[in-house]
Amino acid sequence: MTDTLCAALMTLMPLPGALGYAAAATYEQVENWAQLPQGIKWSSATGVAIDAHGTIYVHHRPMPIMAFDGNGRFLRAWGQGMFLSPHFLRTDPSGNIWVTDRGLHQIFKVSAKGTILMTLGQKGIRGDNASQDAFNQPADVVIAPDGSIFIADGESLNTRVVQYSQEGKFVKYWGGRGTEPGKFDAPHSIAMDSTGRIYVADRGNHRIQIFAQDGQYLDQWTHFGTPWGLFITSDDMLYVVDGSNRLFIANTSDGRIVDRIEGLNNPHLVTVDKQGAIYIAEIDGHTVKKFVKK
Repeated sequence: MTDTLCAALMTLMPLPGALGYAAAATYEQVENWAQLPQGIKWSSATGVAIDAHGTIYVHHRPMPIMAFDGNGRFLRAWGQGMFLSPHFLRTDPSGNIWVTDRGLHQIFKVSAKGTILMTLGQKGIRGDNASQDAFNQPADVVIAPDGSIFIADGESLNTRVVQYSQEGKFVKYWGGRGTEPGKFDAPHSIAMDSTGRIYVADRGNHRIQIFAQDGQYLDQWTHFGTPWGLFITSDDMLYVVDGSNRLFIANTSDGRIVDRIEGLNNPHLVTVDKQGAIYIAEIDGHTVKKFVKK
């Protein structure tokens, strides 16, 4: 969809602050879905991800990463002392977990048991927008089917997307600060659809930008409020949590919002399992919420 067509469609749709988007919410919250270890309570949750086996990984400050099965049964925890200030969690098709650490300025590829397999960035070293081996509070990461690594380096002063090969070799970067297409102001989250298109939550510019993997700008959508976290399912449905405490569900084909969940509490990241259950990590809510269709 072109920017012009998107703008035209938006004149027919309620604005983000309006009472309705497309349909009334069709989800309900599952209370107490997770069986936490004895003596452990939820704290500020920054990341949640699900691997191909349905294992749910959660990071909540200041605890390490915890793993649960699909029924919410606690499996294991790891990561104590491994990270300084983890930001987002992601998984790849091989079952590895990827952690962006804004405190260490690094990205970690970690096995399901907690063994570090790869580290990108230099510990404690802040890179600038032209750096090939250093970041400045990297926000998010997505792994392409061929293993290529795309990083949203945008939690602090940097405003770019950086690509590395499967082996961790620098390939290229694009972006820079600005409001024009292809520029960013806090690229906070990144996701990829089944065609390989890359979606970036350009938080400071209140939009989602879409790119080809070579960095070519394709489109932008401005009707998702202030996007914080993105997730795209295998059938190309886009899930967006935004700064106004909402979750939007949309078609990646045209950006049309088809459902929503409201009344969240500073949602930071969202993921969806194969059954369609939605998990949302909340910072101010001090929890990970689970929603299923009514």
